[in-house]
Amino acid sequence: MAHPGIATKHKQRRLPWQIDWIWHVHRLHPIAYDNDCTKQLPNGILIDKKYRRLRIKQRRKHRSVNLFESKRNSSTFVPSIDLAKAVVRQCDFLEKFKQHKLFSMDLRQLNRKLFEQMVQNYISFLKLAKKGELIVPTFDIDLIWHTHMRFPISYQNTSKALCGFLLDHNDSLEKDILVDAYQKTAEQWKMTYKVDYGKDINKDNLRTSQYVSSCAIIIAPIVTYSSSGGGGGGGAGCGGGAGCGGDGGCGGGGCGGCGGCGG
Repeated sequence: MAHPGIATKHKQRRLPWQIDWIWHVHRLHPIAYDNDCTKQLPNGILIDKKYRRLRIKQRRKHRSVNLFESKRNSSTFVPSIDLAKAVVRQCDFLEKFKQHKLFSMDLRQLNRKLFEQMVQNYISFLKLAKKGELIVPTFDIDLIWHTHMRFPISYQNTSKALCGFLLDHNDSLEKDILVDAYQKTAEQWKMTYKVDYGKDINKDNLRTSQYVSSCAIIIAPIVTYSSSGGGGGGGAGCGGGAGCGGDGGCGGGGCGGCGGCGG
C-alpha cells in the first residue's frame, strides 16, 4: 500500500493476484481502510481503485509483476485489522457465490434489468441503515455491496449521501447475532417497502416510502440519482454480509458474512 505506484492505473493492473486480493479484502472494511490510508500514507491519500475494462484478449496477455522486486521493504504501513484472518473469512462468501446463478452464467446473455434491480435493492438496503444498529443483507445485496466497496471513494460518497455516515462492513461477529439482526432487517424492509425481504421492490413504493426525501432511483446506464447526491447499488436469500451504523459490526457465516458500523 505504501508503494507510490499503487495509486496509478498502470501499476494496479499489474499487481500480483495475491496482493490484489488482499487489497480487495482490506477495502471490504471501509472505515479501517479509510483510517489506514489517510493516517499512514503520504499526504493522507485514500487509494482508490482505478476502473479499467479489459477485453478477453487483453486478459490473456496480462502479466502481473512484482512491484517490489528492486526495493527493500522499508514501509511502516500496518493495517489496523488482521488481513490474514479477514482473507480466510471470505471463504464462506466465495463458497456461497459458487452456488449463485451468476457464478456460472454467461453474463453476455443476462438481462441488464436484473442488474439494475439488484443495484436498486442495494440502494434501498443502504437507506435502512441507522447508526448503532445492525443491518444484514441478503446474498444478492451483499454481492453488489462487495462490488461497490471495490471503489472506496464512490462508496464513501454514496454511503454518506444515503445513510448520513460511512456504513462499515465487518465479517467477524457470531452467527447467532447475525441471525437475529437479519430477522430485524427483514421486518424493517417489509414495513418500509411493503414486500418480503429478498423480493424486488416496486419503484412506486420507493417514491411513497418514508425515505422519499433521500430517495435514490436507478436510471440507465446503471448509475444512481440521489436527492442528496451520490449513488450506490442490490436481493435474495440470506446474504454474506451485514452492517450497522454506529459502533458495532456483524459478520461471519449464516445470514451474513460481513458487517460493520458507521463512523
